[in-house]
Amino acid sequence: MTDRLPAGSNDVTPWLSVVVFVKNAAGTVERALKSVLEHQHSKVELLVLDGGSTDGTIEVVRRYQQQIAYWRTFHDGGPEFAIREGIERATGDVICLLPGDDWLEPNALDNVAREFAADPDLDVLSCGVRTVHFEGGGNPVVESEFADPRDLEFTIHNMVRRVLSGGRFIRRRVYRQLGGYNPDYSMSNDLELFVRVILARPKTKVLPQVVYTYWRHPGSRTLGRDPDMDMAMMRGSIRVAADHLARSQLLPDERRELRGFHGRCCARLAWMSMVRGKPGEAFSVLRQAVAENGLWPIQVVYWLFRYVVRLKP
Repeated sequence: MTDRLPAGSNDVTPWLSVVVFVKNAAGTVERALKSVLEHQHSKVELLVLDGGSTDGTIEVVRRYQQQIAYWRTFHDGGPEFAIREGIERATGDVICLLPGDDWLEPNALDNVAREFAADPDLDVLSCGVRTVHFEGGGNPVVESEFADPRDLEFTIHNMVRRVLSGGRFIRRRVYRQLGGYNPDYSMSNDLELFVRVILARPKTKVLPQVVYTYWRHPGSRTLGRDPDMDMAMMRGSIRVAADHLARSQLLPDERRELRGFHGRCCARLAWMSMVRGKPGEAFSVLRQAVAENGLWPIQVVYWLFRYVVRLKP
């Protein structure tokens, strides 16, 4: 198990580094940038890492370049590589990650800075988030909102149910000590990092206030409901769970949560693989599930039973 994270400095007002990672989001990136720049809190460092946009995104970014500490554009291999670079370039005390299609709520950074200023030893602040979509008239419709402290606590129990990466603000020293995002986990690199941070036993706090908004739309990597993306996330999640189950020193409840998560992801990926005509992958996933937990077939029956019961009127 990783040692307890070191105590922080005596900084009064921390610098916040906001890393915006984007590709071909000309219609939304301005909203994301404004949601950072319109804060009254003055200690904000904005970095923009573009993955080689061709749709006008760069023209939007250039309009704000005087207020951006660093920006660049080239084909970088995907968001996981842009995020890793952004974290390495950030100089602020606290890091916020912001995709070009999401945004921060008014006063979000001011409130986050206030929490970190009040406790220099605070490592992770978990804040409320919401997911919205836009109707034909252009008005946002809230689909879900998470502001209950029980849902936001920085635990493996919560993480394997909802990653909620947009609502997590983490000290730069934590990234530096633990190695930051690992691109090898692709679409599940945020989940893997968060599990690693949780196992380092950081000092955490919950701010039960919505500070971050996800926009659900067809082009979203994680919220677009694209079956191929969903399957990629399941593969990544299975790997994250398997790796930490094999290598990490876990508390009994953490091991139980990760094993259950592994099993649920295997069940979902196996089903999706069969439906999409990939029986070879389905059987491979089933073998992984049984190898990790011999009781997995019984658990699948239980999960199906609960699902059917919930469907009954």
